[in-house]
Amino acid sequence: MNKVLKSWIYLIIAIIFFATIEVATKPYTGVFDPLQLTFLRFFFGGLFLLLYITLTRKKYTLSLRSILLMGIIGSFNSIISMSLLQLAVKFSNASTAALLISSNPVFVVILALFILNEKINRNKILSMAFGITGLLIISFSSSAGDSISGLIFGILASLTFALYTVLVKKFIKNIPSEVFITYSFLISSVFFYIILKIAKIPVFAFDYGRPGIIPTLIYLSVFVTGIAYIFYFKAFEALDASKASFSFLLKPIIAMIFAYYFLGEVPAMQKIIGTMFIIISIAFIAFSKNKKSLS
Repeated sequence: MNKVLKSWIYLIIAIIFFATIEVATKPYTGVFDPLQLTFLRFFFGGLFLLLYITLTRKKYTLSLRSILLMGIIGSFNSIISMSLLQLAVKFSNASTAALLISSNPVFVVILALFILNEKINRNKILSMAFGITGLLIISFSSSAGDSISGLIFGILASLTFALYTVLVKKFIKNIPSEVFITYSFLISSVFFYIILKIAKIPVFAFDYGRPGIIPTLIYLSVFVTGIAYIFYFKAFEALDASKASFSFLLKPIIAMIFAYYFLGEVPAMQKIIGTMFIIISIAFIAFSKNKKSLS
């Protein structure tokens, strides 16, 4: 199979898993502290990935610098971005939180220009224009359950996830993606644990007997935080950072469907119109062949 086609398949599977985060966690916003839930899924997800690379990879060596770097970069994702996302889920609709985190490609293109020296071609600009238009239409739609604080948390989550994405692309070249992901999760979990203890937030204490809570935590850890991240960064092996991230705009469309069927969140007409702009945005970037860049 063509490497680029395989990368797109990896990416689509990852996005489908990512699209379920907000819907799966929304029913438990009163059970877990947002930071606690984020810690648990990355800690247990990291342990799952550690088992995976132990069984599938040959020996590899890591320098102290690499280990520290993975922990620092991983913190932008697990400690900062995903915690902000859970706060967005708490203070807004699940579909809105998914939409806001999905706006990260707009930031990725800008950050990749300065950090990775990636060029911007016409298709990327058109894709970004349609994507931003779609996001604005959806953001300004009137939906009960949304709030200004949820909007702010979602935008900050998007910005920090974009920075994480670009930094991974920059430093992942000499480290296998699954090794990078595994150790970035586990090392950042050490930092995260210390933060939770200082803030006196419960770490492993929650209502274990609540129906569905253990299966949900396993799903979030193994599939959303484990398998999905492996597929997401495998896609980066053949796709540039901005192109791969623009497909992340699929997430709010899928999340909106899941939120309707599982949470009863009925999208306003503006949100439906906005998704059409997002589909056009994805089409532009998906079929881009990186022709002449614009100076």
